[in-house]
Amino acid sequence: MAFTNLVKKINEKAVTACMRDGKAHTKQELSGLSGLSFPTVGKIVEELADDRMLLRLGTERESPGGRKAEVYRLNPDFAHMLLLFMQGDEVFYRICDALGAVKAEGRKRRSARRGKEEQPLPGMNELLRECAEAAVSEDGKIRAVSAGIPGSVRNGIICCIDGYPGMTGRNIAAELSAAISRPVSVENNMSLVAVGMAERLKQDDAGETLVCIHLADTGPGMGAVVNGRALQGFSGFQGEVGFMPLYGDETVQQMAMDGFRQASPEECLGKMTACICTVLNPERIIYYLEREQDGLAEEIVRRCGRYLPAYAMPRFLFDRNYREDYFHGLAVTGMELLYGGTEHENA
Repeated sequence: MAFTNLVKKINEKAVTACMRDGKAHTKQELSGLSGLSFPTVGKIVEELADDRMLLRLGTERESPGGRKAEVYRLNPDFAHMLLLFMQGDEVFYRICDALGAVKAEGRKRRSARRGKEEQPLPGMNELLRECAEAAVSEDGKIRAVSAGIPGSVRNGIICCIDGYPGMTGRNIAAELSAAISRPVSVENNMSLVAVGMAERLKQDDAGETLVCIHLADTGPGMGAVVNGRALQGFSGFQGEVGFMPLYGDETVQQMAMDGFRQASPEECLGKMTACICTVLNPERIIYYLEREQDGLAEEIVRRCGRYLPAYAMPRFLFDRNYREDYFHGLAVTGMELLYGGTEHENA
């Protein structure tokens, strides 16, 4: 019985994967796309339609002859997902439908609570929980939560994070899930950004290796997709390029926090980028520069080129929207969590 249920769930996931394009499909089309037999697809489609995960659109308008086939499309409102990430003293959030369309969005900032006596600012873990609880209370269709953390994360546990005392070692995924009774995924911010960029580019460059680098006030962070798959280290430390020592005992992060007094940002970042290229040999590097500085982008490319042969130089992009790519990566992860579930509640 357990094996039969497992097979059913695998087949169901194969069918829903085909429907995630948001287009209308017949059972025959879904059979061809999924590789499953027509009777198997037919049974799954009917069950999902009864659960309102799929919408019945009637029959085909044009048919080569014979009985017209019924047409189905994914119901984007069968379930919603919550996307949220920390940055500075704020939590940014979006509520999206099952295809990623934005239903609501906003931000919440830490603020001192006032009563008889002024109380300290709440921790960011508390702010995340408050945002999640408020969203679930407002939208009962939320079935999955995807969160981003500016630090190294392993299995939902924060291994290392700067600027947020008390968060290291906490299992944020488990804490949020317990608070709202929903499945929760927590990942590193730059890993999510890289996943989002890879998803946006996959139509043109399926399976490419790309690197995303974000320069914030606390130093640089990196995420990578290698041969179409997100880079994952054994301890969640992948992409922590701020720990890279480039000048004596000084790390890149220490230099950035010190205002790049020992070496200019273009020299430091150019060297760091060249080191990354020697290891991953990416086809594309996407830079998100929070600091405005004339000529910085061009200088990073030029200085990187001093250390790499021409044939190994990646294509550089500097005009991407960090927040949108971040949210897109959260949506990709959220949908995997949403569709990876084994049960569907009526919408």
